[in-house]
Amino acid sequence: MLFKILSIYHGWFEVDFNRGWPLTNSDYLGCDAPYLLLEALGDLLEGKITEAWLCWQDEPIARILNLEKQNDKLIVKIYATGKESYDLDYNGITLSKHITDCLFTTEGELRDSAKSILKEFELYENGNGRQRYDVNWGDFPQQQYERLKKLLLTK
Repeated sequence: MLFKILSIYHGWFEVDFNRGWPLTNSDYLGCDAPYLLLEALGDLLEGKITEAWLCWQDEPIARILNLEKQNDKLIVKIYATGKESYDLDYNGITLSKHITDCLFTTEGELRDSAKSILKEFELYENGNGRQRYDVNWGDFPQQQYERLKKLLLTK
């Protein structure tokens, strides 16, 4: 699965899965979707969960990202919602109650997909990338990044 961080600028974070449907998150309401994404991937790899629901809070609407582990596969679905960002939780199963249309679906091997995502975040782990991340978005999710890195190296 191809994963790209498309841009990080002035309180906006934009990503894309398999060049399918860009997800944009604003920090206006404080939702740190990149942090939640890395946290969910770690939980999926450790087997703590089999599914994660994450809100990508664009302004004013949101998109809902569903990550589902089926055996060794990761299924990614992006949903529209009839709710505005401020009406939604940042993550959790309650987001599933607010989905409308499925906008995009893709899948890949779980470990390979997690490696693709980790590789993109690696560009922002230190140096100029880290400075850009911290200035334009906020604190880099170092703990979640390191956890995911360790999981991918040890299993």
